[in-house]
Amino acid sequence: MQDIVSPVGHLRQIFPAGDIVAVTDDASLGLEAADHGLRYVSLDDVASLPADSNVVLLLRNHLISRKLRVLFKHHRVLVVPIASFDATPEAASYTLRMAVLTDYLKAAETATYWIDGLRNGAGKVVFGPLDPAGDRADTTRLVCSLGPSLTVDAWPHAAIGAGDWVSIGSCCELSLTRQPASADAFSMAGTAHASGVLAARDPRCTEAGDARIRRAHRLRAELTDLGSITLALKDNVLTSVRAGGKDFTAELLEVTNPDHGLQALELGIGTNLALLPEVDWRYNSQLNEGAGVMHIGFGEGITGAHMDFIIPESEHHFLP
Repeated sequence: MQDIVSPVGHLRQIFPAGDIVAVTDDASLGLEAADHGLRYVSLDDVASLPADSNVVLLLRNHLISRKLRVLFKHHRVLVVPIASFDATPEAASYTLRMAVLTDYLKAAETATYWIDGLRNGAGKVVFGPLDPAGDRADTTRLVCSLGPSLTVDAWPHAAIGAGDWVSIGSCCELSLTRQPASADAFSMAGTAHASGVLAARDPRCTEAGDARIRRAHRLRAELTDLGSITLALKDNVLTSVRAGGKDFTAELLEVTNPDHGLQALELGIGTNLALLPEVDWRYNSQLNEGAGVMHIGFGEGITGAHMDFIIPESEHHFLP
């Protein structure tokens, strides 16, 4: 007998029982969600939902806010912040499809593996060959030294409970972040080869930050068109970013805010690796970042763009 596939894909791993409602601020995206087997409800009609509803919140025209959070305080919510990355219809449709295809159980298992590895006394993580002598020009080898103030943002579960508000990014990656002036979380050194680039904004974005983010979107598109991107880091500072024989270091410094000096502010560990064969790097979609083994983030999305460079494949090693 042929297996019956749920019309809402792997979203059943998050919401095992009951209707799954797509709440969105865009009617066309809501109709697409209905084609995937979700029940579409407009953001304006949230009050009509019963308590404990299963909600996939697709924000194409709104950034996340406290006001929105209050609207959903009695529901189970998976938040997909499309507007923070790219709100074009094509990117929104792509992000919705990737959210349906994501294997949340596998992502949770991978997150648990990484959390255990980091808790068990790891002082460093090497991405790439363990032996530096094995380095090749086209191979990622990045040494990440972990500090005493390391914190991890992740949702290492599949199911979402009543009252939970969970960003899809937390389901698909572990995010290790640091403040620009702090060195006690992590530090990276080495070379990485990225295939994807994202540009994102924070809801607290300033006017100057908005101008930089607009330029960052153009830079992201140019880098993506050129294919493989080579990053060189020393003492957690990006010293070079090259693609297609061109140097983009100065441009990246400007769009992420020169005050931060191209310090790496995020080490992201992808847990949504099963999605990789479906990924299209042309899209500025949050779902892309968790599909790679790791990503490195520069800028905070407030005074300048937050830009992630995604390394799709690499071995890794925990060291004391």
